[in-house]
Parts: sequence; structure tokens; C-alpha cells
Amino acid sequence: MNNAVKGSDEFTTISNGLQMATYLEALGQPGVAALRLESGNTEEHPLVVADEETDVHLVFEFTAIRDVVPALRAGAKFTVFGYTSGGFVRTEPMKVKGFESKDGRLFGTVDWPEQIEVKQRRASFRATLRVGMEVGVYLRSSDHEGDETVELQGDLRDLSADGCLAEFSIYDGASKVLPNQSTVIELYFPNGRTLELMAGVRHVRTDNDRKVLAVGFEFQNVDQELHKELWNFVKEIERESSRSAGGGDNRTPSELFRVKDPETTKLGRRRSHDYPTPTAKRLATIAGYLDSQMILLKQEGVFDPYQLSVQTDHLLDLLKEDREGVLFALHCLYRESRWVQHGIAVAARLGDLLYSMKVPHTVLKAATAAAMVHDLGKGVINQDIWRATTLSRPMYLDMQDHVPQVLDAAKKIKWLAPAIRDNVIGQVNERLDGSGYPQHLKGEAIGQLARAAMVVDAMDAMQRSRPDRAAVHAISALAQLQAVSGRYDPIWIERYLNRFGRLPIGSLLKFEGGVLAWVVGLDRHNRVERLRLTPHKNHPDHKLGELIQGSKLRELGSIRDVLVVDD
Repeated sequence: MNNAVKGSDEFTTISNGLQMATYLEALGQPGVAALRLESGNTEEHPLVVADEETDVHLVFEFTAIRDVVPALRAGAKFTVFGYTSGGFVRTEPMKVKGFESKDGRLFGTVDWPEQIEVKQRRASFRATLRVGMEVGVYLRSSDHEGDETVELQGDLRDLSADGCLAEFSIYDGASKVLPNQSTVIELYFPNGRTLELMAGVRHVRTDNDRKVLAVGFEFQNVDQELHKELWNFVKEIERESSRSAGGGDNRTPSELFRVKDPETTKLGRRRSHDYPTPTAKRLATIAGYLDSQMILLKQEGVFDPYQLSVQTDHLLDLLKEDREGVLFALHCLYRESRWVQHGIAVAARLGDLLYSMKVPHTVLKAATAAAMVHDLGKGVINQDIWRATTLSRPMYLDMQDHVPQVLDAAKKIKWLAPAIRDNVIGQVNERLDGSGYPQHLKGEAIGQLARAAMVVDAMDAMQRSRPDRAAVHAISALAQLQAVSGRYDPIWIERYLNRFGRLPIGSLLKFEGGVLAWVVGLDRHNRVERLRLTPHKNHPDHKLGELIQGSKLRELGSIRDVLVVDD
């Protein structure tokens, strides 16, 4: 079986079925493929690759280009082509052997081509995982002397027959994975399939904003059988990626991504972490999807509407099931990007605030979803802005670009009501006195949901450190909001205070005897009712101590200080 031979004008001819399938799946992503009749007419027609069965047939959808169907029914040949992540792909001339109408849509089947031609952009095709596609990477590394074995669990980002890109938390000692180490990589798929390879580290890049280490690996000692297996995995990833991008209506789901065991410990870096509470571990799953949404926004300028809907429902269900647990768990996600941490925190508190006011569920869900993604545009624009201690006028204007970045992506989410989207995303940075951005709206021009969101947003933001100022605790943040007359709506400040209290869940307290404890529960008057002891003033971790309530709470004495967590 031929793999690839050089063709004319820098094209490579590929006849290997698995490799061909990978490139043809890539053509299946929306807006990639086009059709051109072989009659001499140079007009291009957009085409959808609906399905394929390797070495058997391809199925195309012709619903949107019915004007070319008469010629195809008469036996006209055509070529399909398009730019994929692996390069420019074109097929040999093909003929439709049969048409089928289904639910008002028109499909045509062609025989599997004998070969395709590719003008490659890089050495090998790299299949990229989309939002919701989770593949675990498990490493075992040792130095040349065989000492200091390092075991890490991470996320697969892309895969080729020659190597892969994986991400690991910067908190997990991933920097120990250096080029002078031999590494065994195990890929772990949702259906339980695994693949173990030897690999060398080609590059390591630190993403401090997302708090991950991106490591590129080159596979070693790959024999013919393993190479074939790798191509099959690449093909299946591209199949599922293409199916996800197109909504999945006519594509056969990949068996690799049918979850066998939801409780598996090998899917993703977040599952390898110790979280102080079960709710924090469940909230970390939402953080993972939100992090993927930020990557998708950066790469394609879109969000995944389905995944956003699912994860919003998940967050709202968690709030209904364990409200206090969620509010405390927000302080346990320190391994995440600041934009992910902030997005989940604002979404949880805004959702909780609106839930207490018994707003309609459709409004509650849309507002919570918009809050989740409202700041992800900050991960897309120039990151130097977020490291500066002062902003020049041009930098300040550039900073505001994060709002239209998210708004443009959110406009493509059909289930997200425009009014709610514009309030929570477009107006959250506005201020009643006109001092906000990006439109400098004032007074009645700012909606009620925006007024609620800006209070929740500002309260959370002030409790997180920035290069230009230190973080403050909740009492101080509330005082600062109340002190700025005319900027925030006092009605919503009062509602926020009534819902979360002056000393809210997630406050770190120091008592007169030196004991440190987290507030994990309040009574109906918003007084401290339950605490969890901690041995340090860092974020909550697996070292959390005893739950303190009732008479034991009184034994701690009076509160000496409210602390700000060390980052």
C-alpha cells in the first residue's frame, strides 16, 4: 500500500486509505470544501461532506447547490477541494453514483477515490481536538540515570502520526519534563482505548495566563503497525472534530469519544488534582470547558453553543443542589486562568442572585451563560495589557476590544437572547455616571441585568490582585462600591449584600487565638454559622481541616482579621 509520493507542482499524492480519510474529514468542517465541475466552468460551489466510509464511499450534501445537480445527474464529473489544517486538498475527478432525499435535504454518494493530492503546510496532518473532546495524556519520565520518575496527567490538544501537543498544569511540576528525559506517553480516550508510545520533548512553552505548560512531543521508535494505528487515531479525532463543528447531524460519531466510564481518573489534567471538596471537583469540570471556550474564541472567533448550554445547566444544577458548596468551591479553582476563575465566579453569583429573585428560567440561564463567557475576550487580546501597572491611552482603547470580541462570538449563539447578551456582556463594564466602556452609556441607557452584573463583576474583580493594585477582601470591596456615588446602582448593591452577606462564604478569617478558618456557611441572617479550619492563608486545598460549628464556633473567640489570600 502506497503512503505518499511526490506529485507535480509541489503536490503530494496520497493513496493510503486512513491518511486520505483524515484529509477528507477535514474537508467536512463547515465552509471548507468546494466543488468545481470538470466541464471547463471555473465557478466554485460550496459543498458539505456529510459522511464517509473509508475505502468504500463518500456522501456529499447538495441541498444548497441544487443548480448543479442536473449536470451531475447527467454524469458530469467534478473535483472537490479546500484548505484544511494539513494543507490544500483536492480530489481526483468523481461522479455521483446515486442521489437520496432525506428530510428535505439532498445527498449524493460517490465511490471512494483512488487517491487525493495535498499541497502540505507542514510535515504531517495534525488533528486538533475541539471543545468537549477530552483525551487524557499520562506521562512517565525519568532522567538518563533512570532516577526521579515524574508522573503527570494532562490534556491532549492535537495529534499527528509523528507527535502531539499536550498541556499540563504549571502547578504539577510539569517543568521537570525536559528534553534530556526519555518519556513514555499513554493516550487515554473516553471509551477506554489507550495507546502507549515513546517520545522526546521538542518544545516547552509556558502560558502563565492560562496557567498551563504546553509541551510538544515527537514520537520515537514508531514501526509500521504503530504508524498505521496512529493514523487511525488521527482520523477519528478529525472525524469527531468535523462532526462537532458541523453540528453532528449526518456524521457517524467516533467510538473513541463514547464515554465508557464517567468516573475515570485518566481523562484530563483536572481529574488528577486533589480538590478540597467534591463540589470543587465538579466545578473544575465546568472550568475545563470554559478554558476550551477561550481557546476556541482565540482560534476561530466562536463559542460552542451546545457546550455552553450544557455547562450552564450544570452550574445551575450545582447551585440548586449545593449553593453553599459552590460559593466556597469558587475559591478552590486557583489552578485556572484568571479569566476562567472570574467568569465562573461572576456566573455563579449572578445566577444565584437572580435565582433568589425567582426570575424566569430562560432569563436565568441566558444571564448565567453570558456571565460565564463575558471576560474570555481578555484572553484573546494583547496580554501585555494585563501585565502593565499603568495603561497608556492607546493601551486603554485596545483593552476595550475584549468586549466586541465576546459579543461577536455570542451573537452566533441562537438560544442566547440578544437583550440579555447585550446587557451582561456588552454593558457589564459600563457605569451609571458614564465613566465605563466601551460605549460610555449613562443612567437609564443601562439595563437592569447590566446593573446587577456590574455589581457582581466589580465585587469579584476587586478581590483578585492585578499588577496595578492588590486584592482586597469582601468587606473592603463592598465599602469601595458604596463609596463611589453614582457609579453603581445602590439597589443592586443592597440586593447583593442581602444575598451574600457582609462576611460572605469564602472569606478567610483569623481568630484571636491565631486560628485560621474559611467561612463555608451562613445562617438566614447572613451570620457566620460554619467554618473549615486551614493551616495556611493560601487557597483552600487538600489540607483543609475540621468543620467547625455550634459550640465549637464560639470557642474560637472573636475575629481578629479578615485575610486576603496569597496568590
